[in-house]
Amino acid sequence: MTALNYALIGFGGAGAGFAVAAAARGARICGWYDCDDAVRSSTDVAGGLSFEGLGGQGAVALPKSAVDGAAAVAGADIVVVSTTADRHAAVAREIAPGLASGQMVVLHCGYVGGSKVFADALASVGGPQGVAVFELNNTLHLAGKLNPSTVVIKGQKRWLELAGLPEAKENPHYAAFLEQFPEFTYSANVLESGLNNPNCIGHVPAYIGGAITLDRDMGDLTTGILHFDEARMGRVNVIAAALEQERDRVMRAAGLTPMPTAEFSRRCYPAGTRLFGAIPRFGPKLQKRFLHEDVPCSLVPLEALGRQVGAATPLTAALIAIANTLEAVDFRAIGRNEQVLPANWMRSYGAAAHQQKAAV
Repeated sequence: MTALNYALIGFGGAGAGFAVAAAARGARICGWYDCDDAVRSSTDVAGGLSFEGLGGQGAVALPKSAVDGAAAVAGADIVVVSTTADRHAAVAREIAPGLASGQMVVLHCGYVGGSKVFADALASVGGPQGVAVFELNNTLHLAGKLNPSTVVIKGQKRWLELAGLPEAKENPHYAAFLEQFPEFTYSANVLESGLNNPNCIGHVPAYIGGAITLDRDMGDLTTGILHFDEARMGRVNVIAAALEQERDRVMRAAGLTPMPTAEFSRRCYPAGTRLFGAIPRFGPKLQKRFLHEDVPCSLVPLEALGRQVGAATPLTAALIAIANTLEAVDFRAIGRNEQVLPANWMRSYGAAAHQQKAAV
């Protein structure tokens, strides 16, 4: 197996989990950066990252954190970006000075159109050509940070889609990357892959449905980032199911194929890939990213696509409006709207899906 050098941008639960997986598969982590000073200083003092949960306990030695994102990615073969999706454009601009032709960027994960957002931002600051940009349709792990240098892994997926332009597969590191992570399956339909990410279907209804508990410490009711399933119960599930049905109608109207969330979960988590007991409670159960990432990067483009194909999205529109009020943010203005993901870009993926079906 070809030895690959990885740079990791973003060292929360997702990024830390990826570091554990990459190290276990013989990868060399040559650079990393997180914008949180506490994460960098704590991990540097420890000399690396501790992990526990699925797969047992252990530690991963890491180099000292880079001074910034651009320094972290210099010289890497693969750059894995594990920040929240709402930061993709900013991260592209930040790391552009350190990127070079021939490198491969993997957004972990992309949400809707992340690879386009990233590539466009990179081009806007004169970034290098020849950088292949891919996006995963979810994160590899169900994980959370117990403290700045310790990650708890509750689950590890055995299937994910790696979406990107067909020409990006010509990148010299692409084949070796998939050999190292065989659970990743290539998809050329970036839009379909991103819309099938089920995160927004669970996150947004749970956050809004549990709004009365926000900013309060109510013990087990509000604590436990890895106990999120407790927040998606009862009437919240009714809203989530209705949102999934609305998403599916939009996708079908656009010529795309929706994947049921139950099927997504079945593919990701076969038997033995998730822990269900003895999971420590830490962190707020409802994370602000459930709105600040999922609304602008999933619901806003879903609503836009619905307008383009003539599919009504009343529930999506209502959830966006409530999120705007709760957070005092205009998520439509800052999100992946028609200016960011133009109608012709979205239509191209519907047409491609139609042609693929006709050829079968």
